[in-house]
Amino acid sequence: MEEQQALSAYLDGLLQEIAQEEPPTAPPLPEQQDRAPQPVVRPAPSPPPPEKADHGPPSWAAERFQCLIFRVAGLPLAVPLVKLNGILKMPQQITPMPGHGPLFMGLAQHQGQQVKVVDIARLVLPADRLPGQRPSPGHLILIDEARWGLACDRVEETLTLDPESVRWRTPQGRRPWLAGTVTRQLCAILDVDYLAQALASGRWD
Repeated sequence: MEEQQALSAYLDGLLQEIAQEEPPTAPPLPEQQDRAPQPVVRPAPSPPPPEKADHGPPSWAAERFQCLIFRVAGLPLAVPLVKLNGILKMPQQITPMPGHGPLFMGLAQHQGQQVKVVDIARLVLPADRLPGQRPSPGHLILIDEARWGLACDRVEETLTLDPESVRWRTPQGRRPWLAGTVTRQLCAILDVDYLAQALASGRWD
């Protein structure tokens, strides 16, 4: 029960964090009053502000879309079906990857291709939220043309979602792996494109 409460609190925190990232509404301008003209002071030119990327639904969520729900260490995650390359039962044999950290569990074979198996829980959960004893992963979620397999406890269901039912992460978000949070189901949607790039480069900033 305590573990479930901790996970619920973590998801609530994700939702609140996304809400706090939304830009504040600009205050109303003060009323203009008739005053004596003041001398014009021309400030030194300043560089233009950097452009900000638009935030909101990604291109695959411009209309209703489907997501597959799965769990890692008790946390419900979702991957858009358009970014899903398959689901595998966890192979009995995984080839270790020397020189890699605990995030990379090893290599699995699938249709003549090597799939790099990732313990995604180590990325999306803080270290203090990881359970001490975890069950063996049951499935692999294949992404990025099946180059990567995200180890998960179990696969649950497929949801059809409206873009308006998701709180989308803004560019200022502190968790770039998070595309958004489904408000009703309290489920975190993964940014699969970011994950693929970050896993390939080994950088998580």
